[in-house]
Amino acid sequence: MQEALARLKAIREKNLAGGGEKHVERQHARGKLTARERIDLLVDPGTFRELGSCVNTTGRRIDGRETDAPGDGAVVGTAEVDGRPAAVYASDFTVLGGSLGVQHGFKFIKLLELAADWGIPMVWLLDSSGGRLGYRDVPGAGIDWWFALQSRYSGLIPQINVLMGPCIAGQAYCPTLCDFLLMSRGTAHLWLGGPRMTQAATSEKIGDDVGGADYHMMYSGTCDAVGDDDEQSIILARRLLGYLPQNCWEEPPRKIPTDDPVRRTPELYRIVPDDDDAPYDVRRVIECLVDDGEYFEIKADYAEQIVTCFARFDGRVTGLAANNPARPGGLDIDACDKLYRFIEICDAYRIPLVTLVDTPAVVPGEDQEALGLIRHLAKVVDLYATSIVPKISLVLRRAAADAGGIVMGMVKGMGVDVSYAWPLAGYAVEASSIDLRRVPGLGVEDDAYEGYLNRAREEVDVFEAARSWTAQVVDEIIDPRDSRIKIIEALAVTRGKRKTLPRRAKAHGCSPT
Repeated sequence: MQEALARLKAIREKNLAGGGEKHVERQHARGKLTARERIDLLVDPGTFRELGSCVNTTGRRIDGRETDAPGDGAVVGTAEVDGRPAAVYASDFTVLGGSLGVQHGFKFIKLLELAADWGIPMVWLLDSSGGRLGYRDVPGAGIDWWFALQSRYSGLIPQINVLMGPCIAGQAYCPTLCDFLLMSRGTAHLWLGGPRMTQAATSEKIGDDVGGADYHMMYSGTCDAVGDDDEQSIILARRLLGYLPQNCWEEPPRKIPTDDPVRRTPELYRIVPDDDDAPYDVRRVIECLVDDGEYFEIKADYAEQIVTCFARFDGRVTGLAANNPARPGGLDIDACDKLYRFIEICDAYRIPLVTLVDTPAVVPGEDQEALGLIRHLAKVVDLYATSIVPKISLVLRRAAADAGGIVMGMVKGMGVDVSYAWPLAGYAVEASSIDLRRVPGLGVEDDAYEGYLNRAREEVDVFEAARSWTAQVVDEIIDPRDSRIKIIEALAVTRGKRKTLPRRAKAHGCSPT
């Protein structure tokens, strides 16, 4: 027994050292933490319980050289984050560049299966050079199982990927298959090809910024949040976990509220101008409404004309989607993608949705029409109408159907549970103030100018909309100072909502892509 224990101790000590002091120093010199340092930052002190701590792979390269891979470059296990259990995987870049070998891949695959069985979130701390090329026994290292399980468990347990190094080629699907992708500025890069592969294949030279955190935040919309370094990125992951449930069957964690649920919000008078065309940043409205002014924004620098975030009302987690008049344009293609993904997450994890509606005028233009704006708007219509979580809407000023107001919950027929509006709100079919009668000959009959082109631009006063209950537009006109109070009341009364879609022969419908 003593000999066996000594052997166990020696194996664990070797694996704890990763790739050795030289490679650890090189990792630190790049401004990156080691796999175990990252885990220590993420989890509550002393709670990490490693699985597969004795794995050590000796590989034979095609050129005949033998290599040693402590842990096969992967550290996996369970831990607690803010007192709640989670599964954690960290690739170890000090061991063969964190590359994906057979044992590496199956350590992760088994952990993901266990996380799904146990109903706990899965967190990736990813820093990997990709597939372990040049080895006879590593054709795919189980990456096909990896992708399949990520897809099958999507929406069952939260999957969060914190990328703090390179992620290349086939492995690049992994972060995008997760529910959330957080990236570290300066060290994280996500490519299908990468600069060297792209240049070798096409002779095209791409910039070093392509594939970086800011690139995927501002241009591709793949990234959900950016941290300045490893430490900040991991802290963001801890915060995000605090807004998510353990699985799709549980509710998100409630915090004991420190903000008065009947607090009035008179400052909204100063923040939101009466003039429909005057801009303001809707984030200031959100700060006034939510508990203690705290929220976690998703894709903050992507499609900024819409803001999506998690926050709390009376201690309970809620998703918010809000038009942002500080940025021009209505729901373009990028904004549709952003909104669709956010509603999808909320619906999957039983997170109530609050929409703040203030749609600006929108003129899509030929580029947006050619790229399929109509079907992108339609897919949001499809998702909003079929989502079954509690849905509350508040129209602040203008709600125009063509600018995306209809998919923000401006009308009851879309499935919104409770619809509020401020006294200066107005409803319209079209948001544009352009006089379409000055553009004749576009397929509209001459006698239809007054009947359609003019009437379509009419804005209906909220009091006119509220006069007829059959219009099913607004449930109640409220004083802006009572907005927080009314949202909390609506969330409380809809908390027990249990709705299912009409019985279908198939498991799901076919929404526009």
